[in-house]
Amino acid sequence: MEGTHDLLRAADEARLRADWERARALYADALATDPEDPEALDGLGKTSFWVTGNWRESLALRERAYAEFRRRGDVRRAGGVAVALAEASRIEGIEAAARGWLARTERLLEGAGDCAELGWLAIERAKQEGASAAREAHARTAVEIAQRIGDGDLEVAALAHLGLARTMAGDVAGGMAILDEAMAAATGGEASDPLAIGETCCMTLVACDEWADFQRAAQWCRVVVEFTRRRNYTPLAAWCRTIYAGVLTTLGEWTRAEEQLLASLREYDRLAGSSRVYALARLAELRLRQGRLEEAERLLEGHTEHPLAVGPVVALHLARGELELAAARLEERLAQLPAGGPATAPLLPLLVDVRVARDDLDGAAAAVERLRELGRALRREQLVAFAELAAARVSAARGDGAAGAHLRAALDLFARLDMPLEEARTRLELARHHARAGSQLSVPEARAALSACERLGAGLDADAAASLLRSLGASGRSAQRGGGELTRRELEVLDLLAEGLSNAEIAQRLVIAPKTVEHHVGNVLAKLSLRNRTEAAAYRLRGTTSPSP
Repeated sequence: MEGTHDLLRAADEARLRADWERARALYADALATDPEDPEALDGLGKTSFWVTGNWRESLALRERAYAEFRRRGDVRRAGGVAVALAEASRIEGIEAAARGWLARTERLLEGAGDCAELGWLAIERAKQEGASAAREAHARTAVEIAQRIGDGDLEVAALAHLGLARTMAGDVAGGMAILDEAMAAATGGEASDPLAIGETCCMTLVACDEWADFQRAAQWCRVVVEFTRRRNYTPLAAWCRTIYAGVLTTLGEWTRAEEQLLASLREYDRLAGSSRVYALARLAELRLRQGRLEEAERLLEGHTEHPLAVGPVVALHLARGELELAAARLEERLAQLPAGGPATAPLLPLLVDVRVARDDLDGAAAAVERLRELGRALRREQLVAFAELAAARVSAARGDGAAGAHLRAALDLFARLDMPLEEARTRLELARHHARAGSQLSVPEARAALSACERLGAGLDADAAASLLRSLGASGRSAQRGGGELTRRELEVLDLLAEGLSNAEIAQRLVIAPKTVEHHVGNVLAKLSLRNRTEAAAYRLRGTTSPSP
């Protein structure tokens, strides 16, 4: 029908210029004219995700589009939607369905010749391949198809997968160069499809995260955050901010990391049905690094079974000495993953710590070897560094004298990779090693660890370093608690008192229990020699943070 055709053309134009609300309204108008129009169903499915962030709603519409394309004999368009359904099934962890949709796509596109759908099929094949050589072959096929048919959207996404495959094959510099090219083209106007641009951004940031190329990740994240804000790509912006925050957290820039995570959560709040788990898990990881265990627990409430939350949940159990819970959760998740797959990388150091804490040193040593082998296979230096630190912990528990060499190797790697908390934790382990050996080097190493932890705001690690120093007969914290100096958390509470917030409101803002707020308020009043909340608010508004002489 002519009216439907005009509506669809206008809807497609609105979608490509990121006018999501108008595009969705136009696709809905087209469906009102023809409720089973497959182009309108597919367009509405694509657009709804960018408006609501609701992936399941989007897929339900596209499933209807697939069935209608098939009924009407448009096998090429049906194949394109089938690829999207294969990807969705893979993301949901329904591997049989993912394989089934891919097989269906291949059958549909037999004899179709070069077309964009065939290129996207090759990309999805690349994603499902475990072997780097096969992954690279599929990605290269997609690049060649894109270049032959002149499809910029397909080309940038295919280049991103080719770059990622090259890094996985060991050519990190070559792969990253291809990823840079893909990102420049995607954000420079050569691509118009938000899904293709999102695919390119995703693969690039995954590669940066995998290879600990934090400087490159930070540079591209800044570009992508601005690009997605300008183009109104809200779901991608929220996801990218979360990745960026992870980079900043590793680099020790925790204030900026928190700003990005809170911004990401605000963006997710605008999206009905969207998943906030990734951002919440990253914020929980930051809180654990800061030693703010109660807040981490609150952030993880209701999400402890989610795969993205396993790492922080296990770390929280470990920090609280809940070893059986930590072990059960960790073993359950690892059993769900391929034994040598990269998804096990962040969990294996935790497995070592759990087994050492349970005095299962043979099991811990086996986990160290798994981590070391994975680091070698993926050629990822940060995994090698974690393996050295883990090996040191096993050696220390066994008392076999090899801990020092492992710690020095880990220290060099963490320093080179610019991972300050891991470097500080390794220094603390080295200080303990020297203390056991009666070496005078224990005190300077412990002081260096304490200084780094205090600078970062890693409360529990700073406490551990201070405690070691006191046991060695040296001074503890550089700024003693008690007396007139407020802790960072107490300063935050004082700021909120100055805003006139109640204890309940402060608890909600800081994601802690009201009783904890009462404790902090009492400390603030005692340290500043103030009688009540009103005096505390006035004191803060005068611009001081320590008692007047």
